[in-house]
Order: sequence, then structure tokens, then C-alpha cells
Amino acid sequence: MALTFLALCFGATLLCSVSSLPVVHLLPHSHCDAGYQKSFDDYYHSEVQYILDSMLVALQQRPDRRFVWEEVSYFSVWWGQASQEERQLVTTLVEKGQLEFIGGGWVMHDEADTSVYATLNQMTLGLKFLNETLNVRPRHEWHIDPFGHSIFMAELYSLLGYTSIILNRVPDSVKQQMRAEKSLEFMWQSPFSEKEIFTHVLDIHYSTPSLPAFLNLEVKVAMLVAICKEKLGWYKTDHVLVPFGNDFAFQNASLDFASMDEIVDVINNNSTAYGLTIRYSTLSEYMDAVLSAGVTFPSRGGDFLPYLACSPCDATLCFESSNPCGVADAFWSGFYTSKPAQKLLSRVQDASLRALEMVRALSLFLGNANVEEALVLAKNTSAIMQHHDAITGTSFTESYNDYNVRLGKALTAGDKATSFIKAAILCSASPVTYTLSSDSVSILSGLTEANIAVMVVQNPLSHDMLSYVSVQLPQDVCVQVLDARMTTVESQVVGSMVYVLVEVSAGGMEVYYLKKTSCEEQKPIRDLAQFSITNGAIELNFNATNHLVGWSSPASNGSHSVEQEYIQYVERKSDLDLNVCDGTNVYTYVPQLEDTLVLTPKNLPTTITANGPLVWELTQTVNSYLNYSIRLFRPLSSDFTDQYSSFVEWNTNIGPLPSDNASSFTSSFRTDLSTDSFVTYSNGIYPMRRTYNSSVLLQGNTYPLVGGAHFDGAGSQTTFSALAKRPMGVTIHGGIMELMLHRRLPILFDRRGDDDSVMTDSVLLGFVSSGMAQPITMATSMTFTSPLTLHFAILNSSDEWSSGCLTSWSPLQSLPQDVHVLGLDLLDVHQDVFEVAFRVINSGLQPQSVDVEAFFKLWDVLDILETTPDYQEVQGSLKDDDVIVVLNPLQLRSFVAHIKTNQL
Repeated sequence: MALTFLALCFGATLLCSVSSLPVVHLLPHSHCDAGYQKSFDDYYHSEVQYILDSMLVALQQRPDRRFVWEEVSYFSVWWGQASQEERQLVTTLVEKGQLEFIGGGWVMHDEADTSVYATLNQMTLGLKFLNETLNVRPRHEWHIDPFGHSIFMAELYSLLGYTSIILNRVPDSVKQQMRAEKSLEFMWQSPFSEKEIFTHVLDIHYSTPSLPAFLNLEVKVAMLVAICKEKLGWYKTDHVLVPFGNDFAFQNASLDFASMDEIVDVINNNSTAYGLTIRYSTLSEYMDAVLSAGVTFPSRGGDFLPYLACSPCDATLCFESSNPCGVADAFWSGFYTSKPAQKLLSRVQDASLRALEMVRALSLFLGNANVEEALVLAKNTSAIMQHHDAITGTSFTESYNDYNVRLGKALTAGDKATSFIKAAILCSASPVTYTLSSDSVSILSGLTEANIAVMVVQNPLSHDMLSYVSVQLPQDVCVQVLDARMTTVESQVVGSMVYVLVEVSAGGMEVYYLKKTSCEEQKPIRDLAQFSITNGAIELNFNATNHLVGWSSPASNGSHSVEQEYIQYVERKSDLDLNVCDGTNVYTYVPQLEDTLVLTPKNLPTTITANGPLVWELTQTVNSYLNYSIRLFRPLSSDFTDQYSSFVEWNTNIGPLPSDNASSFTSSFRTDLSTDSFVTYSNGIYPMRRTYNSSVLLQGNTYPLVGGAHFDGAGSQTTFSALAKRPMGVTIHGGIMELMLHRRLPILFDRRGDDDSVMTDSVLLGFVSSGMAQPITMATSMTFTSPLTLHFAILNSSDEWSSGCLTSWSPLQSLPQDVHVLGLDLLDVHQDVFEVAFRVINSGLQPQSVDVEAFFKLWDVLDILETTPDYQEVQGSLKDDDVIVVLNPLQLRSFVAHIKTNQL
């Protein structure tokens, strides 16, 4: 009876089946990387456009066929070139349920190296496009290729209102256990809220089960049935999801479907004999079936990092006792650091976008075509860079170079737009149009004794800032710095840089002037032995051979032993030199510990290049390709609670690295805080407690450092903390913190890792009170990764500027120190009512309140809607007489405000 009913229904829809047999849900998909072996544009023109075109044809041929699409970036290009008929066909197929958009992000983003800010940007970009073009919103996330999974995903997709998330690259040792326990489907709980989301882990991979084309139909049917029955044994319900697709699959969709149609028809026409039915499904159809099956699913928390890979290697090796995947290099923790120069450039571009968004929104600056074009470019570029082969450093040369070109264009356009808005705000009443530039060397080369330069400082953060900024000077040019009242501002020239103490209100701007002055001779101090440097709060002590040995500060509760070394880990290469599953590569990290080299020489050549009153700096040379500077700044508070009282800036210049071995290079800090427990911050926001597992290899104890990491000793009230501008690998064991700085992997058949770049990069290091480590790390990380922006112009005199331009602009009231704005965007204007979107998060340990009306002090707030983080779905409205937003610890809330300006 069931067979007859199925046969009658077939060709219309398989939803009409009432068979009680297990159901196999084939999920047709094509995983299209936004750059990898080819550039984004090359992939689109050579492959992706044909996938989308042929998919539309194939879905019309049989109404039971389905297809899901994830990468909105590619779809947006296709949509822009599509005819009206093609657009209508997409709409129709979506309405019929044959085509489903899943994920909804601009790209399938990486989860280890990305920041919360950039992730939210790329999700907002994709979801906004789908909403505006098709009026659709995905409810299921398809995250099947990122190299490990972050706990932030459970929080993010719950906040977005999604029903489920599909993962793939959990550590294979964990996946094996999940299969045995039937726990591949579970409720993933966020430890930072009460939120959870239904999560499905693909049992093997996202590719179609192997059915060799040379086999006859009967054999292929039998093989697929056997595979599906095995998969059914790994899940709790009678429904199993089987991917049908692969990377850039379905370039001839009709042909691909036709080959599977034959198998589907045979199984369904003999379903009783085979013991199951099979159908094409969307993710919604599969999830509806599973979530209505009346099954209770287990709950779990935590993340899935680092990724441990057996597949596509020989999975039969996965149970060997010494190494879960049979080889020592199965941990994918190398990509946390690979291609560090591009990682840093991507973060710089994110900071540039943040500054542009902030100044555009706060000035209500709409309608300028060049600015809008620059903003779109900046957002799109930031979004593309979150792709799991971009920020990770795992792309091939063509794509890697394309990413760099995109970043360069976005930085140039974004900076130009920001400077244009700055001048427009400050000089709206001036008859003179000023062109500001961030190129200090070029602008200040025109500085003479007869003119003056203006420096406009912008604060892209939501707190008033008293901070040091650095300005690069042209050769043989020195300057005196003046404020708007023409009062001298404290500054200090060190080498080709001048460091200036500036004060800028939240979201605001402040004007300073630079006058050319005679240069005083800088007298570096050499031939040092057993010395110390101090800024009045932090004291660093060095031994007779110039090695750092001691550290004390108000937050360190006395003096601590701290020793630093640079280490080269020579890595094992595959005997075949091309096996991604055996030996080091851009994904994995495979140190041969017996070949570890300590690079720091016994006697360190040292020069003190600055000795106050604002800056203390020394430089030390390790070898021909590695030197570094240690920099301290004068504290800004008498009670030593500012960041300069706790943190030292450690700047390393490394590269080009030697190419004789495949190696990774780390900076190691050995402290007397003996511990194997430490904290990293998932995507720069969410603290994750880690414990070094001595039964697992070093690479399996290496985690992504995004924003910061810290540790304290057993019973100690002191925490040692490290903050970074760009992602890198970190591990902590026995009170030793190792930061992975750079890698070079000259592999004959995979040139991606042969990175000859020079990295000049700073980290902040310091001791803080253990009870305040979380909020201090967050607050300092925000200022470190989103610095004040500087723009310059040459004037005849300061009167020229002050006669027609503002010298200060203060649009915001400073937020509580633990509350941070993660995006502020001007969406639209209707008559004279502006629509402004913003997100806030509380990084502190206690609830915080924000008076939104007081915060936006230049605006009259008409109403405030609470929304999902992409601003597309309204979740509630704040009362007219109540614009106080309460934030619990680590709570992220998003809003759209309708406002009128009361002044500018």
C-alpha cells in the first residue's frame, strides 16, 4: 500500500508520503568559497554563475527537486546581472519551497580568527540583501567548512532567531564519540546567556557519499542504501540528512540531478524492500521533520577548537591510542597565525570601517555618492575577509593577492570618506574647503616655519579618551604640538615618531596644531648591563646580559619573575610534500620539539632610545631578521588605574624568515605564576576557560588569540594578560605564555605557506588584578584595536582654521566603562527623521544601565526599537518614557532609533 501511494505521489511532491519507514533527506547544495584557489571574481565568472543558472533550470524540470544556497555575496552578483524573468523565477521557486536560502551571511565566515564586530557586519550585509530583494530570512545556519567551531555561534544564531545550525568540522575524535552515543544532534548552550540552539553535526563530511560513476545503477542503489542505514544508526530519529553536493558542485545541475533521480526512483519504488524512503529536502524540511519527531536531544556547551582532522584522511586511523587520527599533525591550529600580514591588514580595515560608520552616523551624513560608495566597498571588503579561506590565511596566491588588493582599495576609499566627513562637520560654516589626509609624512613635508599644520583627531569609541597617539614625521622634521587654545601640548619625539597626549570625547573630534621646530639631538644609551626602565608605575628589570628578568607594577602585587625568549619551532613536512593530512601546512601546526631552537642570544645588544618624560623605549636585536622594542608610557592617573599603569607595548619586527626549514616562530613569556589554566576570548568578546592537557600534543593545546588571553597562578590575585591587534595562536603551560607571531612553510607542492613577509606588530602585555581581568582585557582591547584616527592639512595659520571651523565636536555622552558599542550605522532618513542602528554589549561583571537619550546628546530620540543583531527583525519597543537599557554581563542588545537632530 505504501509503495502504491508513493508511486502515485511521486513527480508532485514526496511530502504526501505517509510511510512509516525511515526517511533519507538528500540535501542538494554547492559550497562556493568566496576565494580560495581562484579569486572571488574568477570563481564567479568561471563557475558560480553556471551553478546558479543551471540550478534554476533543473528545479523546473521536476517539482520534487530541491536546492539550498548559502553565500549571499555570490548571489548578489548574479542577482545584479539577472533578467527580470530570472529574478521572478527565483522568487517563485522560493515561494514553492524548492529553493531555500540558508546561512544568510555574505560569506561562510571563519569562527576562530574573526571578531564579533566583523562577523556581525558580514551577517548584517547578507541578511539585509535577502530581505530587500526577496523578502526572505533564513532560519537555519549551514556552517560546514570553517576549521572548528566557536561558542559565539550558539549565542549569535540564537540572537538572530534561527532554529538550527549545521556544523561539520568538529574534532574527529569528538565526532566519533558523538556517532557512538547518537549525540550528533544536540542543544548547543551558550554559557553567556540562557540561549541555546538545535545543532546538527554532519556525520562524515558535506560531500555526496561516494558512488563511482562506472558502477551500474543496481550497485549504486545498494551502496547508497547501505550508507544511509549506517548513518541512521548514528541519529536518534528516523530521519537522516545526507549532503548531495560538494565544492562548486552542480555546474550542470540537470545532469547531476538526473543521475541521482534514477537512484531516488528505484529506492522509492521499492521502499519496503530497501527499508527506507528517500527524498530531496531543504534544511527547513529536514529540521521540521526532526524537531517534530518527539525526541529529547542532549545538551552541551563549549566550543570545538582546535579542529582535529581525520577526514579526508584515512578515518580507520582515528582510534589509534597515541594519536587520535593516526598522525601527529592532525590539529588545525596553524591557521590561527598563517599569513599574519594579511590578518593585520584585515583588522586595520575593520577599524577604518568602524571609524567611517561612526562619523557618518553621528553627523547624519547622507546623500554623498562618493561617501556611500566608499562605505559599501568597506563593508563588502570586511565581509569578504571573514571568509574561512581569507582571514585564516589558507588561500592560494591568486586569491591571496586579490584579498590584498581589495583591502588596499577599501582602506584608501574609506579613509578618504572619513576625512571628507570630518572636514564637512567641522568646517560647514567655512567658505574654504579643506582636504584632510592621513598621510602625515606627505602632508608634514610641506611644513615650514611660516605655516602650520592642523591635526584632526577622531575617537571611534563610545568613551571619552585620554590617550597617546603617534605621528610619523618626515626625515629631519620635528614639531611642537598645540591645542585649540594654542597652548603647548606634551609630546616627545622618538626616532621618526612624535608621541602626543590627546583628549577626545566619545565619538567626537578634537583639533590640534603642529608647528615646525628645531630638532633636539636624541642620545641613545648603549653598553648597558643590569639596568631597569620605569614609567613611574611599571618597572622592568634586566640582568647583566640584558635579558628581562623582573616586572613590577601596582597591579602585580609586588615583583614577578618574567623572562622572554623568541623560539623557532621547526615543523615536520610530509615525506610526499603534498599530503594535507600528513605534515605541516597553512592549516596545521606540527612542531618537532626535538628540533626547537631558542633564537634569543646569550648577550642581547640593547639600546635605550627614549628615556621620558612621556615615553620610555628600548630596542633589542635578536638576529638579522628579528628585533623588537619595549615601550612604556607615562601613566595618566594618580591612582594607576589607566592602561599605561598596567601594560607595556611590545613591538616585534620579524622577517623575512629563513626558508631552509618549515617553521613557526613564537614569543615566549615565562612567569612565576605557575598554572595550566588560562582564558582566551572567543571572537574577541566571550571568555573561554582553557586547561593545558599534557596528554595532548602542543598543537592540540594551541588556541586562537582574538583580542586577548590571560592566566593567573594558583591562589594568586594577579593575572598576566596579553592583547593583540590581529589573530594569532596562543598556548599557556606552567606559567609560560607563547604567542605565535609568524610562520614560513616552504613546501614544494603547496606554496601557500611560503610567506616571506616582514611583520611589524605590537602586543600589549601586563599584570592586572585577577578580579578585573575580564573587563580590563575587553576595555583595553577595544582601544588597542580601534585606535584614534588622525588627519592632517597645511594651513597658513591657526586663525585660518578657527575663523571658519570648529575646533571640537562632542556628539555623545560617554558610556559606562564596561559598555561598548559594536557598530553604529545610519540606515535611512524619512523627511527629517533619521534611522540609526546600534549594538551595545556589557563586558563587565555586573549589570549596567545606559540612558540612550542622554547618550545621543545631539539628538531628540523619538522612539527605540529592539531588534535582532542584523537590525532586520523587530523584537520589541522601549516605552516612550523609558529609554534606559539594562545590560547583563556579556549581554549583546541591538536597537534602531528614530531621531531628529537638535543641533550639529
